[in-house]
Amino acid sequence: MKRHMNRTKIICSLGPKIEEPETIVKLIEAGVNAIRISGAHYPLEKLVELVLRVKEIKSDLNIPLAILVDLPGTKLRVKLFEKEEIEVKESQKIIIATEESVEADLWILYKNLHEYLKPGHPVLIDDGRIRLNVVRNVGKKIECEVMIGGSIKNGHGVNIPETDLPGEVPTKQDREIIEACVNYEIDYFCVSFVKSSREIRNMRKFINSFDENTGILAKIETKKALDDLDQICKESDGIIVARGDLAVETSMEELPVIQKKVIEAAAAFGKPAIVATEILKSMMENPYPSRAEVMDVANAILDGADALLLTAETAVGKYPIETVETMRRIIENVENHVSQIKSSLLQRHLQEVHDDLSQAIAKSSFEIAQEIGAKAIITSTASGSTARRVSYYRPNCLILATTPRERTYHQLSIVWGVVPILMPEILDVDLMIPVAVEKAKQLGYVESSDVVVVTAGMPAGVTGTTNLIKAHVVE
Repeated sequence: MKRHMNRTKIICSLGPKIEEPETIVKLIEAGVNAIRISGAHYPLEKLVELVLRVKEIKSDLNIPLAILVDLPGTKLRVKLFEKEEIEVKESQKIIIATEESVEADLWILYKNLHEYLKPGHPVLIDDGRIRLNVVRNVGKKIECEVMIGGSIKNGHGVNIPETDLPGEVPTKQDREIIEACVNYEIDYFCVSFVKSSREIRNMRKFINSFDENTGILAKIETKKALDDLDQICKESDGIIVARGDLAVETSMEELPVIQKKVIEAAAAFGKPAIVATEILKSMMENPYPSRAEVMDVANAILDGADALLLTAETAVGKYPIETVETMRRIIENVENHVSQIKSSLLQRHLQEVHDDLSQAIAKSSFEIAQEIGAKAIITSTASGSTARRVSYYRPNCLILATTPRERTYHQLSIVWGVVPILMPEILDVDLMIPVAVEKAKQLGYVESSDVVVVTAGMPAGVTGTTNLIKAHVVE
């Protein structure tokens, strides 16, 4: 399959309208590099079915494609038992219950939630679109007044700002999803509502008891996560800027600066940063975006995001294929006009002095490639760390990451500028380099007389030993 060559990657979320194999293939053809499946919105059996479906598709197409499974985490959600949706109006009084057995208008199934809420406390639903204020608690019932009305759907997210609700990570539901999916070689689990690096360590310990090669993406959507941001970046394999909850937990006005800070923090640790939520929201109803949304996509790219994540736009929107195509065209246009993301962040990267040999090699490969006008930087990588290190510098040329590991091949699909290439393991470095270059040539990424920069490690096949750099003319 001929695929688009955007450096900034596109992730889409599956939903009822795009679950069929032919639609998933169309999304990939439109420019999707990774697929997210939400554990909060699918029953376990259906979730596993979709994971297997996507795995079969990417195997049939013989392409790198990351599968992300989103864990519900400690995020609160609305539960409706008899209806899928209710309408609430301003000044209306409604009852929230914390247990299924208690009669109410809607339920938030968090044990003893009523003990944490006092009169006047805000309860925000659907990323703050609906606002309730607590009037009083009556046993396990919470009486609220509707301040901003609207439609409340089963599964809508709930935020209670300035309230630190205790919760175990991974949750019981998280553990069930991990146990059901982990044997199918999920590329990444997304951890929702992260509050601390300790939660990431706990999640890592649990996942590693089944599979040590599964990646963890931390969703930054709370104030507490921002307070522990550096350690969360260090402990995770990537970061998602989840702007919906983040705007509610902090403030809408702070969001642009927070987005930049989170992307910079992830970059500082060599981890991919993904921007999510309402990127092309108007395309849920219209076949074209607003001008502000086009600017939002462009600014996320210029901020240095590795990937952009479409959520409701593809999961439940009317125009999922058109949305992906629109995002791809915006990315192409920005990247064509800005050949290198010359941010202050990049300038700081170039001024850094590294005592880590692998990072120094990555920086040198970037500088040599820029100086000689290389067509590509070819990295031989087992874990993907070499390719991520090179991506850190945002080179003008392609980053071709050759790897013998299929999991790495798919996981690198979300890393900026990286084109993963699966090839057999070759332990002789002198043989590996010409074979890797020939593979890149066969795939059409380089041509005869092109100059490439190659990085590798000796001894070959050992993670974290990048210590070789070479300029090579393609024959």
